Amino acid sequence: MITLISKWKLRNGMQPQLAQALNEAVTNVLAQEPGTLVYSVHLSATPPQSVERKQPHPPPAEIALEQQSELVFFEVYADADAFATHINGPIFTRFRDENIQYFYENPTRPGRPNTDTVFLDRQAAFFRCSTHKGD
Repeated sequence: MITLISKWKLRNGMQPQLAQALNEAVTNVLAQEPGTLVYSVHLSATPPQSVERKQPHPPPAEIALEQQSELVFFEVYADADAFATHINGPIFTRFRDENIQYFYENPTRPGRPNTDTVFLDRQAAFFRCSTHKGD
């Protein structure tokens, strides 16, 4: 299994056109890349206010879209072939190429977003998932 977190630096906050392109990409990955087990895109949020332990924590407060500075992708692939299929495939490359204007470009690789990607070595885990935004 390959697990990673990739942070893409936004040029001018989160734009509505980019949000739509992300939703389309996620839908297409789900439909066309069975080896992609998790493909979850996030924006920053303000941590919940601390409350008494007896009370549930409120959900984190949203940060205004124009103030967002990065997208955070959390991805899990079945194996190296599934990862290669994603990063070399038409969904990823089309999304990257058609939306590069929303991201700071990598100074050493023009036409590619400036990213910070960390591959993870899972030690223990479980997943309870929902496909609904905000869950």
